[in-house]
Amino acid sequence: MKILWLDLNCSYAHSSLALPALQAQVMHRTEVEWEVVRTTTGEAVGTAVDAIYAHRPDVVAATVWLFTHEHLLHIIARVKALLPRTTVILGGPEFLGDNEEYLRRHPEVDCVLRGEGEESFAQWLSVWNEPETWNNITGLCYIYKGRCYDQGHARVMDFASLHAPEESPLFTWGKPFVQVETTRGCFNTCAFCVSGVGDPIRMLPIEDIRRRLDRVCERGIRDVRVLDRTFNYHPRHAIELLKLFAEYHPHLRFHLEIHPALLPQSVREVLREMPHGLLHLEAGIQSLRQEVLDMSLRKGSLEHALDGLRFLCSLPNLVVHADLIAGLPHYTLEQIYEDIHSLASYHVGEIQLESLKLLPGTVMRRDAEALGIRYSPLPPYEVLETDFITSTE
Repeated sequence: MKILWLDLNCSYAHSSLALPALQAQVMHRTEVEWEVVRTTTGEAVGTAVDAIYAHRPDVVAATVWLFTHEHLLHIIARVKALLPRTTVILGGPEFLGDNEEYLRRHPEVDCVLRGEGEESFAQWLSVWNEPETWNNITGLCYIYKGRCYDQGHARVMDFASLHAPEESPLFTWGKPFVQVETTRGCFNTCAFCVSGVGDPIRMLPIEDIRRRLDRVCERGIRDVRVLDRTFNYHPRHAIELLKLFAEYHPHLRFHLEIHPALLPQSVREVLREMPHGLLHLEAGIQSLRQEVLDMSLRKGSLEHALDGLRFLCSLPNLVVHADLIAGLPHYTLEQIYEDIHSLASYHVGEIQLESLKLLPGTVMRRDAEALGIRYSPLPPYEVLETDFITSTE
């Protein structure tokens, strides 16, 4: 069989980690021939369609993201019109909610995978042309003979057993940065986040991470974006990671998400000793209002978070990035202005203000009406107005 991966991104600085992550699990299977078409949302739809059509694939697969979704559907619809026997499978965070309406609205999409796809996708490839057997594949959602089948949420429980994406011959080494997971899952329950659904946390052994970083270093790439939702959830593991990262100074730089409320003294002492320029820390703040955080179901007290943020900003060896989200319940425009001034007074290196997106599968999207949130039904699902901030604001 021939499978074609549509690697659609917003720019050529990015590449899909899903492609090598999935392909690495089946790269030993000689009956599967892989092709890749790489494109961006800034390029003409017809160019990508022509490239796909030239390969005449049996399967077209792609990951769907907020900012590529609409462009991708235009490509897939044309490909399906030209190649009606080609099977289309999609995955990604867009499919963490109820997928039946989506599948009925987009008959050009044969099936979608909900959740972590490494194991389920490998299983599906063995029966891609036998839809009568797809009901055994965890996470797969599809319509067959008019009936919708929903096989739940796929999770890889033995995370450490997976082949690393860097092992795949389809891993992209020509970008300015690479993405690495050292843990999967999140302890937090944020109502606006796709990771706030109770996924258990699974961690890779430190020596496995070291081998992966060695490979990155050998390729001469300097920037590593760690995809862990909250790398400091487990203090001992966080300390091991920080000490490991320090070994690669000055050859690598690391971008990490950190929860400023979870900084015990042991972690603070290690952060103080980090080499200058090694770490860019993205501190999840969202709002400086306890009521807003409570409505968002975010764990960790505001008092502890602000104390942690002050500490991080006091360290000259770190770059700290803090974010605020407009559109959260009970968050007014005046409060946002005040919070920006407060963050500036901490001498945060960068303040990011963005509007809330109500993502499929999140609690906040499910409860939007009760929370007084009006949002766009089309990607990227941005909040348009709440009971506390007007559309004009």
